[in-house]
Amino acid sequence: MGGALDAAGERVTFLVRPSAAEHIRANGISISGAMGTLSIPAPHLSTDLPSALADGRCDLVILAVKSFHTATAIQALRSAGAQPLPVLCLQNGVDNETLLAEAFSAKNVIPGTVTTAVSSLQPGAVVVERERGVGLAAGHPLSLQLQQTFSAAGFRTLLHPNARAMKWSKLLTNLLANASAAICDISPAAVFAHDRLFHLEIAALREVLAVMRGLRLPVVRLPGTPSHWLGFALRRLPAWSYRGFLARKVARGRGGKPPSLHVDLAAQRGRSEIEFLNGAVARHAKALGLAAPVNAGLARLLGAIVSSETPWEHYRANPDRLADRLLSGDF
Repeated sequence: MGGALDAAGERVTFLVRPSAAEHIRANGISISGAMGTLSIPAPHLSTDLPSALADGRCDLVILAVKSFHTATAIQALRSAGAQPLPVLCLQNGVDNETLLAEAFSAKNVIPGTVTTAVSSLQPGAVVVERERGVGLAAGHPLSLQLQQTFSAAGFRTLLHPNARAMKWSKLLTNLLANASAAICDISPAAVFAHDRLFHLEIAALREVLAVMRGLRLPVVRLPGTPSHWLGFALRRLPAWSYRGFLARKVARGRGGKPPSLHVDLAAQRGRSEIEFLNGAVARHAKALGLAAPVNAGLARLLGAIVSSETPWEHYRANPDRLADRLLSGDF
């Protein structure tokens, strides 16, 4: 996001870790792939937030960290001692905006979502695997200006009147063959090819729809993503009728990039967004008096693997064991 904005002439400061800053200062930022090729040879970098905000010229904070870093980001913004700034939240999950609003007031939070698939194997080198776009909440004083700015930077940008529906619709797509692929260390295509895992995937998605109905949220169209079609199919059509299409769409949509939960688990980062994805579905379902056993089971099991409480080897390349565990409800 920052690279495309910088290349379009916007003044951008990148907040990066010291180890990454050294590499980026030497090599610049490069963006390649589905959005073409961009190069920012001398980006403006900062390794600490107070320095990034020191000149008083910051108009907007773009927050794109993993959800498990939200609390740290909030503390860093508070500690920086700057006046409250608008925060554009592009994180996955449905609860980050609530945390940000509690910390900085709802009037300073702009919900957003990125549907473009990217990967970055080294600092400053970004590959756009699949270009889709950006969704922004309408109704904020900066919403229209941000839409125009992102569009000028080359992003397909949509304004959404219902920000919460936008975030929950993105969550619906985030869950597709994500946790199960990570637990079993297999591809999304292999998840959809396994009969019982496929039907459990559909059950997990239908649990999301039940929560969305309880919250009175529609499934909305996201930039370049058939989220509204997925919602319709899950509600109205038999699973067999869209199984092949869904498998192909998910495989193409990630451009060969493994699902995010799989990437984090394989990298042995010791942290996972599972509690902010499947876990969020289970929490919101419970608050509504609903059941979400598949999402709850996936969240608990992947969380146990990440914490080393459960050996990953028990489930790697063993989708039948995962299906047995989820169907037994033994959590």
